[in-house]
Formats: sequence, C-alpha cells, structure tokens
Amino acid sequence: MLQEERQRFRASLPDDVARLWKRFPGRIAVVLSGGGARGAYEAGVLLAFQDAHLPSHILTSTSIGAINAASYAAHGRGYVGNAEPLVQGWLDLTPATVGIDWSRYIIILAGLIAATAGFGNAAADLMHRFGIFFHQDTPLLTWLLLGAAGLSVLFSYTELSYAYYVLLHLLGRNRWMPEKKKLISSLIANAIILGFLFWVLITTHVHFKATPVFMLTTGSSIALSVTALSLLLLWSLLRNRISLFSHKILKSPLDSGLFQNYERTRFLKRRIHQRRLRRSPIRLVMTAAELYTGREKYFINKKLHEVANDPGVDAEFIRSHFEHAHDLIRAVIASSAFPMAYEPVRMHGGLWSDGGLVAKQPITPAIRLGADVVFLITVDPAQEVVPKIKTFLDVGMRAFDILMSRNVIADLRVVQSVNQICESYASRMGWRPEEIILEIGAHTYRYLKAFTIRPDAPLAATLLDFDGRIARPAIEQGYKDGATAIRAFMDYVLHAPPVQTKRVLRLSSEQEIGSSEPFPVGNG
Repeated sequence: MLQEERQRFRASLPDDVARLWKRFPGRIAVVLSGGGARGAYEAGVLLAFQDAHLPSHILTSTSIGAINAASYAAHGRGYVGNAEPLVQGWLDLTPATVGIDWSRYIIILAGLIAATAGFGNAAADLMHRFGIFFHQDTPLLTWLLLGAAGLSVLFSYTELSYAYYVLLHLLGRNRWMPEKKKLISSLIANAIILGFLFWVLITTHVHFKATPVFMLTTGSSIALSVTALSLLLLWSLLRNRISLFSHKILKSPLDSGLFQNYERTRFLKRRIHQRRLRRSPIRLVMTAAELYTGREKYFINKKLHEVANDPGVDAEFIRSHFEHAHDLIRAVIASSAFPMAYEPVRMHGGLWSDGGLVAKQPITPAIRLGADVVFLITVDPAQEVVPKIKTFLDVGMRAFDILMSRNVIADLRVVQSVNQICESYASRMGWRPEEIILEIGAHTYRYLKAFTIRPDAPLAATLLDFDGRIARPAIEQGYKDGATAIRAFMDYVLHAPPVQTKRVLRLSSEQEIGSSEPFPVGNG
C-alpha cells in the first residue's frame, strides 16, 4: 500500500519540482516532535518530503523526533534527506531492539525469591540445630495455598486494606457507598491470605527435641508472648524508619529508568553513520533537558561559529543556548531518553534526558536559525482523546504528555500572534506579510509561514508500542499527510514573488505580542 501511494504521489509532482523549490528564496525548517512509538508517523512524512525532493535546511527535533531527524539527515544528499532506511528501521522494529525488556523484572523478582528461600532455609537449618522441627500434615496443599496467598499480595496489595476501611465506615454508621469492584477484589484477596494463615495454624506442628538449649515452660511461654507484643509495639514505633530502610533495599536493583540504553544505542549506531551526519549540510538540532538544573540545551551537528554565519541566524541565541555535540549518537540517545522509561545520559558535564520536558515541538531553535517556512510535524491528533490510565506508568506518561503539550502551545501562540500582526499591517498597506519586519522596542519579529502536519484520528500506537506491525499504518498515514502538506507548499511557492523586499515597521508598544519571548530576525 505504501509503495502504491508513493508511485501516485511522485506521478502527481511536476517534472521540474527541484527547480520549483529553487524559486523559494528562504530557508526551510522541519520540526519533529516527541511521541514515543507514534514517531513512525514522522518517518512517513519524511518519506513524502524525500519523494518530493524538498530541501530541508534545518531539522529541529526532540524525543523520538531526534532519532528520525538524525537518520533522515545522515542518509541524505545535500539538503534533501533520505527516509527509506528510517522507514525500514521502523518496520523491522521490535521492543527488544530498543531495550524494552520487561523480563528483566521477572529476573529481579526471581532474585528476591531466591534470597528469601536461601535465608529462610538457612534459618530452618539453624532451628534444626537447636532441636526445633516443623511438621506439616499436607505439605503440598500448604505450598499451593502459600503460592495463592503470594499472588494475592502481588496483584492486590493496594486493595487489601479496602475491606477493613469499609468495615470501619459501617461500624461508624457513615452513609457512604463503597466501590463494588474494589471491595470484591479486596474481600477475595483477604479471604485467600487469611485462609492460608488459618490453614498453617491448624496443620503445622512444632516438635522439640530434649536439649538443654531451650525448654518450653509456663515462664518461657509468657516470655514469648511478651516478646511478641514488644515486637508489635516496636513495629508501630519504628514503622517510618523501617519503611525508609525497605526503600533503600528495594531501589538498589533498580536503575534511573525502567530500561537501559545499551540495546537502543547499539541499534542506532548500526543505522546512523555519525561521520555522514556531521558532514551533512543540514543543520540538525536535538533538544535535551538537563535534569540537575532543568535547563534546556540544543545540541547541533555543526560548529557554532559555522552556524552563526548562516543567513537570518540569531548569533547571540546560538552562543547561549546551542552546543556542538561531540558524540552525535549520544546526543540522540539523550534527547530521546523518555523519563522513567529510559535512563538519562551523562555527557557534556550534565545528566540529560528527553527534550520533550522543555520543548515537545522545538519551534524556537528553528526560528532562531533563520527559518522562513516551517513544517510542524506532531503525532497528536487534531481532536483530543481520553487516554486509558491504569498503572503508575500510564500516569507518568500522561503527565509527560500534558507537559509537552503546554510547551508547544506556548510556542505556537507566539508564532500566531506575530503572524496576525504582520498579516494585519500587510493587508492595510497592500504588502505580503513575509515582507514585514516588526521592530517593537528592543525586539525584532518577522512573519513565519507554518504548515502543521498531524493525524486526523489517534494513532494506534502508544508511547512504548515499538513494533513494526503497529508502525506500518502510522507510516502510511504520515506519508499521505506529508504529501498533502507538500501540495500546499507548492501552491504557496507558486504564488510567492521570487524576491521579497523587506519592509521595517517600528511599533512603540509590545502589548500586541502575546509573549515576552521574541523570535528575532537575526543578522540576515
């Protein structure tokens, strides 16, 4: 289906499409957003750009967009990227190739079980040495019940206390309706656990050999009872400290992310040639967030002095916010290190994580690099959908999505405000909005033509659904939407004058701009 769509699109393009793009005098930027496994949609869009021979002077990216942008630029020729290896990579993708391996936690759990069994049997052997023996009437049934009780704790731990909470409300005669499903689950789990404890008490016998080490007398029974009560009291007094100690023990086998970056790094190094990426004339920008300070940084594949000489660049912003990436693959890994899911990356004297924390769509660096037209590729559908939230990981991902959405809305609001002012003045004076440069106080603004590319309906993939079978429909949808955007840009170029005269308008107030963060023209 994708190949048929490509043939139809390429057949619809004019024979001299490359000459058509040369008519446009400005710099073209492509902005690639975050979105996890939904980034396959971006690969489809980039494939449409390749088929249209669209030059991309600037690629700004964050999160999964950094991987897509790096592959596109590394395999391209000149300013035209190559998305075919990228698309094939998405189709070959499996969770294991990007390091998503949940079985590691089964191994960790097995280690916990082994430690418990080892120390438990050591304690039993020690008791045997003191002449204390436990005898079970039906050991097989007891072990099965222990397994059932363990599963109840594992899957219903958060609901165990709910039944007692409901009981307290009933005893207090409070008018309140409990959650039926949660109550049933709590009652079943408690019944299994209490049933197991009762079964152990009635079927377990303790035998003592005649030994001077220990004798069960009336006095010793009282002593044991006092000891048990003392332990319960001690537990209530030291519960917080025990909790902190338990936290230290339980977190020791866990890393700073659910999954390590090893497999992901190996996969990307096989598919992205760092030397070719550095030689590419395309300005590749990858946004990353520094976790210690919360600051953002834009890693770029070129030396800063070289980038500062590009037309329309804000040189001061480049010096303060950009950094030349010594290891481009490591920068890609850092920019796409989704919080909680992947470990952050140590480089350039900091601890770096997903750039989506600070900019889901890195529009700002594209404009600072002198872009005149931007293609904004986002994986979020035009219509908001209600996500399914069941686990703590779902909560974290949703919170991250909300944060990233606010970042892009803030950037888009500034672009729209500036464009509206330029369009308003252009309409009054009979000019094109692209000709206008606004000077408002110490800031300079200009019109930015933006083409937003996004799916109409939600994509099937979620953030961590890295699977080629799920990626294919997203790639096909991205290609169709990318082709539509190309046609819109062709129409824009055909109606644009070959050379645009810049006209400066000086305004006395900044109240017409909806943000204090300017998008300057730069030195071009």
